[in-house]
Amino acid sequence: FLISIPVLSAARPRMDDGTCPSKQNWMEGQDETLICSARGNPPPHLECTKDGEIFPTGVPRPVTRAHSGTYRCLATNSLGTDIRNVTVWVHCEWGWGSWVVLVVSRGPGGS
Repeated sequence: FLISIPVLSAARPRMDDGTCPSKQNWMEGQDETLICSARGNPPPHLECTKDGEIFPTGVPRPVTRAHSGTYRCLATNSLGTDIRNVTVWVHCEWGWGSWVVLVVSRGPGGS
């Protein structure tokens, strides 16, 4: 008797907005996760860094403003490498890092 076994073709690593969104919004004080994964065959090794330090993906971490910035994710297998930059914005009590301008006007007489 015959058994049919599907064969997966070899593929270099690939990351896109579906597997590794290039823009992510986090909330200060909450536990957030850097969302990034890669496809490929053989399965790629994925490593993300921020400012040269390894930052784990898929692991919830309490967020501070220091987490905002650009993360560099590198997926590698025997067929190649894919690199993706991920920008993380941290929303804090004062907004997304924008400035608030308060305009004060005085009535007639300047008092």
